[in-house]
Amino acid sequence: MISFTIDIDWAPEEVIEDTLSLFEKYKVKCTIFSTHYSKVLEVSDKNLFEIGIHPNFNTILSGGARTIDNILDELLFIHPNARGIRSHSMLQSTMFLQKFAERKLLYDANHFLPYQTGIKPFKLWTGMVRIPYNWEDDIHWMYGYSFDSCKLDIEDKGLNVINFHPVHIFLNSESSERYTKAKPYYNYADKLIKFRNTETMGTRDLFISLLEKVSSNGVTSKKLLDVANEYIAGEKG
Repeated sequence: MISFTIDIDWAPEEVIEDTLSLFEKYKVKCTIFSTHYSKVLEVSDKNLFEIGIHPNFNTILSGGARTIDNILDELLFIHPNARGIRSHSMLQSTMFLQKFAERKLLYDANHFLPYQTGIKPFKLWTGMVRIPYNWEDDIHWMYGYSFDSCKLDIEDKGLNVINFHPVHIFLNSESSERYTKAKPYYNYADKLIKFRNTETMGTRDLFISLLEKVSSNGVTSKKLLDVANEYIAGEKG
């Protein structure tokens, strides 16, 4: 079983649409953690896509005027049906977790266990379900790994939760150097495309190969909301 997630990280509409079109092509489900309003997300196929929130609390650490409540409420106003959350940079604390629970969020995905097998949801003291994830595109190149493999067996019977960023799919990123060069043009898809990696295996290549494997080999893809609900149902027995 596999759950794909994406953190959209303020990507422009064309870049988000590029990623969603690939999920649609292969009919693979995905949980999207959103940072802002997007028309592409608003009209997306809710049978394939679940929208959670991806708030950026980092500004609080640097003395910004906004509060946890401001940031959460703004995103939940945009996405009132969101049940899941992953903080930008996975920033969290006991106070943050309490704020998430007060807003009736069902699960969080703030626990990263790179390349670990046998990951499982578990319940937090707030009553929320925590769903770990075990792969992310930028961490893969930080380890120095090639994008010819994700180093996980996605056909095993356990859960794998894989996270991509639309900008890295769009750029076919294989290193931080490529992303750093492209980043000044982040909001302009027509300029970003000029930095796309065509020389070696990258994020886009691996992403498409995983979608093809899931689609052709009958691997079950699930939204994280379904994973959380199944965990809760199992607890109730």
